[in-house]
Amino acid sequence: MSDAAHRQTRYVAADPLPDPVALTVPAPTRDIDQARSDLTETGMCILADALSGDQLKRLRDTLDAQAEGERALGDLAPPGANTHRQLVSNLVNKGQVFLDLIEREETDLLAGYLLGKHFLVSSMTGGIFHGPTDEPQALHRDQGQVPATADFPAACNLFWCLDDFTPEAGSTHIIPGSHRWAPEHLINPPAREMSVQVEIPAGSVFSWEGRLWHGAGANRDGSPRRHIANYYCLPWMRQQENWGVTCLQDVIDNASPRLRARLGMRTYGTLGMMSGTRVDADSVSLGNYDVVMPEYIIGEGAALHKVRRPSREDPS
Repeated sequence: MSDAAHRQTRYVAADPLPDPVALTVPAPTRDIDQARSDLTETGMCILADALSGDQLKRLRDTLDAQAEGERALGDLAPPGANTHRQLVSNLVNKGQVFLDLIEREETDLLAGYLLGKHFLVSSMTGGIFHGPTDEPQALHRDQGQVPATADFPAACNLFWCLDDFTPEAGSTHIIPGSHRWAPEHLINPPAREMSVQVEIPAGSVFSWEGRLWHGAGANRDGSPRRHIANYYCLPWMRQQENWGVTCLQDVIDNASPRLRARLGMRTYGTLGMMSGTRVDADSVSLGNYDVVMPEYIIGEGAALHKVRRPSREDPS
């Protein structure tokens, strides 16, 4: 085993596999150290019993209500809202119960292990089936935009499983150990026959790193099979969701320092700054500091343009 090549995390990499073979899916565990060991060896882990019964119910009820509301938007409904597999995106704006997942201990212990303490929320999405589907999702890698020669995780997923993940309900196809394949095997998807569909009890956290080949299954029994997908990335990567545009001002104003940092409201060296008129905050040359939004952006001829962001108080 060796340290991560980029030296920014405590992740310890397992040795490369000599051939592109699939390893065995690790068993669910309540032991965080075992879960992190599974992430090293197989690229995935199943942390069991992370959510209580009350927490599961609240998450299910809130996601169901949000999904129903978005389906009712008619012509303004997001793409796919009225299909059998609905994705509810940008959950940071859609309830504190979702935001709380970002700051849970399990998040720091799993995503922090793979990506280091400065990891960012790349996107936060809910998934729910409303009926059976015919085709599984294509196998893909979540850090497909990163060169295949990168021998470290640049992203990871934490799926909070709100229902049992079973093959009949469209559980994820995954190839454990594929993060340890040679780069030439990380470009084109392998045969689906190499993958296995996971079986995971509701209340678990199902996590995998960005180099692992995987894809959602076809839901044959039409059950809801709900989940919350928290996708995280290294602090120097571009996030999937453009929080600087789509995150409500209320969310930022009410966020803890840690949540603000996860959303990108803290610089990473010289990355993530926001320039405009003077703000009452100290900046650190080449260091990390909290981003304070200026009242005005300075335009051509030093014209001042007021910073306007969407909020719950002013939906227009």
